Amino acid sequence: MESEGALRIFSRSLQNYNVRYVQYLGDGDSKGFLRVQESNIYGDEFPVEKLECIGHVQKRMGARLRALKNNLKSTKLSDNKPISGRGRLTDAEIFLLQKYYGLAIRRNVGKSVADMSKSIWAIYFH
Repeated sequence: MESEGALRIFSRSLQNYNVRYVQYLGDGDSKGFLRVQESNIYGDEFPVEKLECIGHVQKRMGARLRALKNNLKSTKLSDNKPISGRGRLTDAEIFLLQKYYGLAIRRNVGKSVADMSKSIWAIYFH
């Protein structure tokens, strides 16, 4: 449904508004962009660029950390302690990691990927 809507919007842009959309802002888990890209609506000379919503990227990282915590809750780590608990990966800690992850991305938009990577790894080592 979502991909069909995206395709319709891009398809009628020239006809109704005499506009070519050059960027697609997606949530990262949709097939909409793939559908628009495969249809090649504007031809090869006008490719559509995909943008990622930082909020969705941030949310997915937090969801994956929570899933990891739940999957490993009965497993002991190398120090013979569980992954969650005091001084470990708690929901509050995941929330902070998620927040700082989003900030690191936002502060490095337009800079090099190496700078963004360095900022993200600084969160991990902090």
